[in-house]
Amino acid sequence: MMTELQKRIEICNIGKKVHQQGFVAANDGNISYRLSKDAFLITPTNVSKGELEPGDLIKISGNRIEGEKKPSSEYRMHLEIYKHRSDINSIIHVHSPYATAFAMIGKGMEELIMPEVVVTLGKIPLVPYKTPSTQEFAEIVAEFASKWDALLLERHGVVTLGSDLRDAYYKLERTEHVFKVLSIARAVGDIKSLTSDEVSDLLNAYSVPDRVRNQLTL
Repeated sequence: MMTELQKRIEICNIGKKVHQQGFVAANDGNISYRLSKDAFLITPTNVSKGELEPGDLIKISGNRIEGEKKPSSEYRMHLEIYKHRSDINSIIHVHSPYATAFAMIGKGMEELIMPEVVVTLGKIPLVPYKTPSTQEFAEIVAEFASKWDALLLERHGVVTLGSDLRDAYYKLERTEHVFKVLSIARAVGDIKSLTSDEVSDLLNAYSVPDRVRNQLTL
């Protein structure tokens, strides 16, 4: 089991990754890591994800906020998601260009087109727009997060959830990649979605998370 210090260091490492990949600009985005049932670490406001130090991170436990800086203004979203998903230990929210471009035009990914995405994430829904950082926003994101591990936030970006921070990050990379591929494919021609039989074959051939499998077999 990772110590709190190790989790702080991991958040800083992933912060550098999302910054280097261009998934965030300036002080955008937020990252969190669960410490216990009721406590988690989260990135501070107004600090670049590429320049985080372990001591910058904020600990939130119930109504108690510990740290020298202020937490991300979207800490309520993380809090609500953790309440809904006891199996999730990490959350990443960024404004990666391709996924966010789709969020800006109000389109999630309903097509089942890439086998690698189908067997790991399934579909990537669009969460209807609510004012960011509000309790209303936090609650609607958490409602969608109870069913999916990757979400587009209308006009706002992308959120991924993971069993640990690396898991959440890899889901983010996969999400951004599929929206990049989708953008290129639509420019080239018509997209050919997988048939229901092809999806069934994938579900039989791979170890698919129950959360994904249940939604694809409805």
